[in-house]
Amino acid sequence: MNLFRVLISVVAAGFVAGCSTTQPSQYYTLMPPSIKQTDAVAAKGKSPGYAISVQHVALPEQVDRPQIVITDPDSTQVTPLNSSLWASPLSDEVRNALADALSRRLGVLEISPSAAPESLPIWRITLTIQRFESLYGRRAVLDATWRLTPLNQRGKKARLCRAEMQVAVADGMSAMVAGHREALHAFADVIADQIQGRNTTEAPTGFQMKGCTTL
Repeated sequence: MNLFRVLISVVAAGFVAGCSTTQPSQYYTLMPPSIKQTDAVAAKGKSPGYAISVQHVALPEQVDRPQIVITDPDSTQVTPLNSSLWASPLSDEVRNALADALSRRLGVLEISPSAAPESLPIWRITLTIQRFESLYGRRAVLDATWRLTPLNQRGKKARLCRAEMQVAVADGMSAMVAGHREALHAFADVIADQIQGRNTTEAPTGFQMKGCTTL
């Protein structure tokens, strides 16, 4: 019996027990539990002179739901876990976590273009996720395409890229969510380097760039 079937058996047992006892739901977030002093944006030196705007994130329908969805690595079966829920809609969790990571890495504000001064240079970031897979006790997988669009930045060109990140995880839902957070932060590192005009010299372990094109 593989790990997926063991997990589903546990969930089923919990459901049967729930006939007599209500099982409490657990809520998870992709936002970091705390901001380390070394990660905090230091308001020192010259301002970068631009802002970022992270758009709504598109997700595959099978994972775009309140429950965390577990994927069976040995079949096409996926199972939503009714007792393991996202703290907010998953698209919001991903968008907010990416915006937070980029804002801290770049030392800039994340704002809506409609609320920005008319002449403020902005990088608009659009993320479309092709795969957001949770393989219990094995790995978290994030395969996504992103587009960087410069606004009010003469001479800058838009860029479209795609990459995949796989993070090995231990048993437990907290470990699984932490794996997705690590994968998302790897994307944030690469996107931040692109915005700053730097080439990523060393990709994180498990990160595979599938290609980029200038638009």
